[in-house]
Amino acid sequence: MVDLRSRLAVMALVAASAVTAGQAVKAEEISQRAPAGTDAGAIDIPAFAYPPSALASEELKRAYARSLSGPGNGTITPPKDPKLVAIMRSVVNGMFEKSLPFLRERYPVETAQETIAGVEVIRVRPKGGVSNRNSKRVLIEVHGGSFMVGWPSVALLDAIPVASLSGIEVISINYRLYPEAMHPAALEDLTAVYREVLKTHAPRNVGIFGGSAGGVITLQSIPWFKKQGVPLPAAIAPLSCAFQTATGDSAIWNFSGGFARPGTTLVAKGGYFGDNYDRRDIVPEVTPERLADYPPTLWLSGTRAPEMSGAAVGHASLLRRGIRSELYIIEGGWHQSYSTAPETPESQDAMRYIARWFDTHLGR
Repeated sequence: MVDLRSRLAVMALVAASAVTAGQAVKAEEISQRAPAGTDAGAIDIPAFAYPPSALASEELKRAYARSLSGPGNGTITPPKDPKLVAIMRSVVNGMFEKSLPFLRERYPVETAQETIAGVEVIRVRPKGGVSNRNSKRVLIEVHGGSFMVGWPSVALLDAIPVASLSGIEVISINYRLYPEAMHPAALEDLTAVYREVLKTHAPRNVGIFGGSAGGVITLQSIPWFKKQGVPLPAAIAPLSCAFQTATGDSAIWNFSGGFARPGTTLVAKGGYFGDNYDRRDIVPEVTPERLADYPPTLWLSGTRAPEMSGAAVGHASLLRRGIRSELYIIEGGWHQSYSTAPETPESQDAMRYIARWFDTHLGR
């Protein structure tokens, strides 16, 4: 399990001082004791227990404790054995399926499964159907799950609240996953569905969103659509993701919300993007030149999430290019806690904000 007494060589956990044996120690003195060979400005922080955020709700604190006690060590190593992946899919689906009755009660919706352009989808509509006010609008959701798990329970964790709160139909897509497929299969499936949607909806009335892996695909979709000559959607929401993941100050957090020692490989090479891609690098398809093409973009992360630094930098990079960009941060939140802890006030607030984002930025 996560070692909460790890020694860390990072700056994110201290501002101007650290505490050792109950006495305040100047940051400069600590940095002087940093191991030889470390980067200039590195801080050697003594071992200590780090409690949940004092600003988090009691519900979030309990959910955080469950996340830390869950299976695995908070890192991701894509297996190559299809049988093992099948087991993982079953376990993950069963784990998050337990939250769906709560979601359906809190966020009343109607769901229907069908196929669009050869891709399995679930249409999620607010209970009673879509109102005339939103009849020309639609959202496409791309689920999370490390590009290899997550259908359908993880998909519904996002789609149900957003559809209910926004009053807009959400089409959640079951894109091809690793190991059966590799990049750019998910983009191809998303594009196929999006093209069909554009036959009945104007691009200004369409939004795309997703969490974790689905958020990465959402980010990739903009330069991909441009390359394919497909009109861009009105707005996107890449949630719990970034152009670069597990790098910067937030690399001290693993995907369960626990501490990760400096140098820990949070996402191993291999899997959907192949053996040569490092998740700390900018995701494939995205280049600095393409950032000016992005529509209004809503980022979301948590203060204990490995993608937080990447989201902050991505947000700033869009702002520098004059793009409407907003960054929503959950205090005490970990990777994808906005959806995997739906009983918390923090998740409920985040879902309301996501719904309001699309209501604001989609046409009529």
